[in-house]
Amino acid sequence: RSHAMEDVRAPASGAALAGHGDAEPSGSGSGDGNDVSAFASPEFDPVGFLNRLFPDESSLAGVDPLLQKLRLRVRRVDDEILNAVRSQSTGGARAKADLELAQTAIGSLEHRVKDIKKKAETSEATVRDICADVKKLDFAKKHLTSTITSLRRLSMLVAAVDQLERFASIRAYKESANLLDAVNELAAHFANYSDVPKVAELKRRRDDCESALRAAVFEDFHVNWQPSVVESDEVVSVRLRDACLVVDALDPKHREALTGDLTNKELTGYASVFDKSTGAGGESKGLDQVERRYAWVKRTLKAKDTMYGVFPEHWRFPQLLCMSLCKLTRAHLAELLDAEGRTAEVQTVLSAMHKTVAFERDLDEHFGLKGGVSHGASHARSSSSVSDRSDSTHDAFGAALGDDADAASAVRAKHAAKKRESRLAEQKGGRALPMDSAAEALRDTSTLSFRNVVSSCFEDHLGGYVDMEERQMVEELERLLLSETWGATNGGLGERESSESSQLSDKKSAGFQNTLKSSIAARLGTAEKLPGGSKPGSAGDLAGLGGGAHSVAAVAGASDGSGEVLGSAGAVFLNIKKVFKRCSNLTKGKPLLALHGAFSRVLRAYAAALRQNAEDAGSFLRDVSKHSNKTRDVSHRVADAVVKLCLIVNTAEWCQETVGPLGESMRRALNSDALKQQVTRDVDATEEAFASLAGDASAFLVSGAEARTELARKIAATRWDVLETVGDQSAHVDACASALTSAAVTARRVLRKNTFVFFCEKLAAAVAVSTYAAILKSRRVGEFGAQQLLLDVQSVKTLLLELPLAGDGLFFSETASSGVISRTHQRLVERETGKCEALCKVLMSPLEGIRDTFGALLPDGSPADFEKVCELKGMKKQDAAHAAQTLRAVRAAQGR
Repeated sequence: RSHAMEDVRAPASGAALAGHGDAEPSGSGSGDGNDVSAFASPEFDPVGFLNRLFPDESSLAGVDPLLQKLRLRVRRVDDEILNAVRSQSTGGARAKADLELAQTAIGSLEHRVKDIKKKAETSEATVRDICADVKKLDFAKKHLTSTITSLRRLSMLVAAVDQLERFASIRAYKESANLLDAVNELAAHFANYSDVPKVAELKRRRDDCESALRAAVFEDFHVNWQPSVVESDEVVSVRLRDACLVVDALDPKHREALTGDLTNKELTGYASVFDKSTGAGGESKGLDQVERRYAWVKRTLKAKDTMYGVFPEHWRFPQLLCMSLCKLTRAHLAELLDAEGRTAEVQTVLSAMHKTVAFERDLDEHFGLKGGVSHGASHARSSSSVSDRSDSTHDAFGAALGDDADAASAVRAKHAAKKRESRLAEQKGGRALPMDSAAEALRDTSTLSFRNVVSSCFEDHLGGYVDMEERQMVEELERLLLSETWGATNGGLGERESSESSQLSDKKSAGFQNTLKSSIAARLGTAEKLPGGSKPGSAGDLAGLGGGAHSVAAVAGASDGSGEVLGSAGAVFLNIKKVFKRCSNLTKGKPLLALHGAFSRVLRAYAAALRQNAEDAGSFLRDVSKHSNKTRDVSHRVADAVVKLCLIVNTAEWCQETVGPLGESMRRALNSDALKQQVTRDVDATEEAFASLAGDASAFLVSGAEARTELARKIAATRWDVLETVGDQSAHVDACASALTSAAVTARRVLRKNTFVFFCEKLAAAVAVSTYAAILKSRRVGEFGAQQLLLDVQSVKTLLLELPLAGDGLFFSETASSGVISRTHQRLVERETGKCEALCKVLMSPLEGIRDTFGALLPDGSPADFEKVCELKGMKKQDAAHAAQTLRAVRAAQGR
């Protein structure tokens, strides 16, 4: 076909050369592909094609040559087709032959695979037969070796049992112990052959030997277990030591039985002296004579030290005996405490607990346990702290501890008492159970300690101690508040005014005492009136710490470095620290948690007392205008009130920061995770109390300082409509500047830096807001009055902007802030005073367009403010109300 196209293009090209090039078919000059596509197109028009080749008569001269070439090309194409058909016929025969050859090869390969598989199966059967023979021989060897070994072991077992019987009959304990180990080891190999008569007989003979040895050992200990025998007869001592080796070789239950019997003898002797119901100890059985119990245990350990040496060290028999005695002692003391209940004297319980804790430390130190410490100094401190308490103290508390507890507490106490009685009854019957629990306690040697073994019985009976500590802290708090100076200087007070102030302070302190006492009495379930004054061991320990504001400044102010606090704050926490240390030396359980609750109550009571003083100081500052007839004295009292409020703010912040570490120390001291979780509740409540106090005291300070300026009162009282000229700033602005400077300088000297910045911001906002309200409260404002108000407001704005710099170059030359004002303070003053300036500008504008002016300058102003502005401009109330209503309607239409 391509040749035909070439033949077709040839005459066309010739025709084109002859001047008929426009008759060529479309795309003929772009290659064969275009011609072929033209002929193959379904829209091919042969007539049009020929017309393009031969457009006129002159081009028909090329028709004959074209026909000749086409015929020649057709013959060539026929020849090519014929050759292709012939080639295809020969190729099919060749392919068929190749296929037959491949099938023959596959068949041959399959046959060879079958042969190989058959040979493999034959080889596998041969290998299996060989392996079976080898396995039989291996089993035979293994069984033969096992039989020979078993026979040898059986022979050894027979010989060992024979020797064991002989040594057991003559009570040769050392040799018997060695043979017992060997016999037990050999007998373990025949545990699966108990049905064999010979093995069963050997096992019976071994058991008989063990029974005989056990009986002999128990008999020797029963006969010879006396200090006079063991210490005087070395042969007996060696025999008992060898007997312990036999017990070690026997079943562990025999060792427990032997130690249990020996321990029960000691427990019986102890109970015969100190048991409440059956003991013959007389007065030595009471709580006040508890040291006699511990002296008895120490004498027993010392007197029988040689006798206890016959036991192997890993038996820990002295520890086991002491643990049993301690647990029995705890049962006795718990029974005594339950019997006495809340009638027990706190001093007696504390003394017994101190001696018990010291005894536990002695035992830990004696046995070299991890709880052992040098307790001499600690015990001396504990004893001195106990002896320092006077008889009058615990007598007063003993009278207050009655049986007036609520029903729920009584039911819980009764249930706990029943449980303890049941446990004690179990321990008294038959074999002493404290030995069993002691053996259980000695199993874990890594945590072995005698601490809290006996003293834990006091934890449920330390409520009186906690109440006593709380009472002493309350009394100490009363003393500190009475002696607190609140930073007052009294420099200008006369003798009469000082006496009046002292009497007022005494009345408030007395009221506070009554509040605290009634609170404690209500919590204890009694209406007893508590005695006043400080108690030995509490106030006496803190003598000299609460005498002034500067006495504990190093302690209380150390956390920030600036900002003085009240001396009573540091003294209160020092007292709490001493009480906490005292109690943590006694117990780390529920009583310590209860004491933390007492700490929280005392601290919240302290916060309440500070709040009352802050309210009084704030009330005095707000009502200072009533005392204007005493100008000289009032200035000093105002300064003292400002200092007092600043000190209360600092104290509240410092106390809030200190309560958290106190709670963390309490969590570390407590020995139970469940108790630690309950500390957070008291800590949060106390922190919240001091945070609230700090906020309220700051508010009192701000409101008092703002009232001291009297700016709002004087602005509202001035007749702004009668002014005819505008001069310098008004006199009340000068008075405001003096009051603001005085308050800011005092606050800057006392408050912390961050607190002072906060105070300046709040005071500036309060003065600006009161100024805005005071302008609206004026009667009428004329044109000159509005201009004078604007001048005054701008002067006040300058004062408020420079408020953080009060005292620079005068009182604070060394720590001057170099004229730097925080951007936050500047924005706040500009925003608040900007409203006052806008209000003055509205008052200066003409009455005709006052609504538009008000909306433009005070877009957030209320219709009520606009109504008041209209009245200040001289409009009647009805017209002003109508104008305000119109403003509301306009804003409603605007969606505002």
